[in-house]
Amino acid sequence: MRGIADIQVISRIFAKISDRFRHMGCLSLKIVVISIYMGKDNRKRNNKKRLNDGYEPQGDAAALSTPLEAMGLSEKTEGILRDGGVAIARDLAKRCAGDLYRIRYVGKRECIEVSNALKKLGLSFRPDEPKVESPDVQNVKKPQEKERRQEDNKNKNSADKNNLKKQQNEKNVQNKASERNNKQSAPVQNKNQKNKQEKNGRPKYDYKPYDNVNLHDLVFGKRERPAPEKPQKEQLTPDSIVKFCRQGKWGYKDWKGNVLIQPVYDNAYPFREDRACVEKDGLLGFIDKKNELVIDYKYDSATSFSEGLAAVSIGEKTGYIDKDGAEVLPMEFDVATAFENGKAIVRQDGRWGVLDRETLKVLWR
Repeated sequence: MRGIADIQVISRIFAKISDRFRHMGCLSLKIVVISIYMGKDNRKRNNKKRLNDGYEPQGDAAALSTPLEAMGLSEKTEGILRDGGVAIARDLAKRCAGDLYRIRYVGKRECIEVSNALKKLGLSFRPDEPKVESPDVQNVKKPQEKERRQEDNKNKNSADKNNLKKQQNEKNVQNKASERNNKQSAPVQNKNQKNKQEKNGRPKYDYKPYDNVNLHDLVFGKRERPAPEKPQKEQLTPDSIVKFCRQGKWGYKDWKGNVLIQPVYDNAYPFREDRACVEKDGLLGFIDKKNELVIDYKYDSATSFSEGLAAVSIGEKTGYIDKDGAEVLPMEFDVATAFENGKAIVRQDGRWGVLDRETLKVLWR
């Protein structure tokens, strides 16, 4: 019966593809179809032999006879295994982990789920068979053949090197010759161009000065921005006093690093005109170089002394005081800056003006 079924299947396959392969001979076509079909059939038989090779899994007989429904698998995994012909735990323990992937719709997640279920029953998959590697006689080389091939490789490498050197020498010779030709031909071309220009009556213009000039610079002139001036550090002298910070508090040192005023202030500013602005409890005052409080802590903001005056603020208004703390200009400005070159910038009621140091009058804009 098996042979009759095979012949019927072969005849059906031959009838389907006979129209496509009319150029082939009838006998050769039949041989191709038979070999394809028998090859597939042999693969199927080998898989069945693998499962029915007499291997008996180790474990408790009761655990091996556990039905598939009692293994605690999900409904999806249970349905896939039942369609693949698995009924009890023995059918799974007979297989290797790789054989389980041959069941349709079985993936890594299902394989891990089955492995955990078998571990709970004290079972495991069939161990993988060790691969026996057959010695490849063709890859075994005799020592004489190795030596001969090594010599051949050396000869080839030396020949390749010689060829490369020859090619490089030829290129160098060609490059030198081309450079000579270019030098000789260049002046001739310049003469020809001059002759053409003289004939046309048009002078030759030199555009090189305009290479780096755009249209805006050509029309309106090129404006060069002045380079930014780097702030210069004040050079220390024997009379210099420098502020320093220690544990969040500020004090003052001399130019050698000796502490003159201990760090007791919340913030400190440099000495200007023998006065320094310091901060305590959120208010600003002024001290002298002997650390004596000259002007009391009562200002919200202040500038260092410049040209004998300092701008101080109480609330939102600003005025000017002298070194003794006397008010020179009342607190009437919204903004006021320190004096520089006899001038200071002030703002009052939205107007800006320039304050003169000598007259203490404002030139409003």
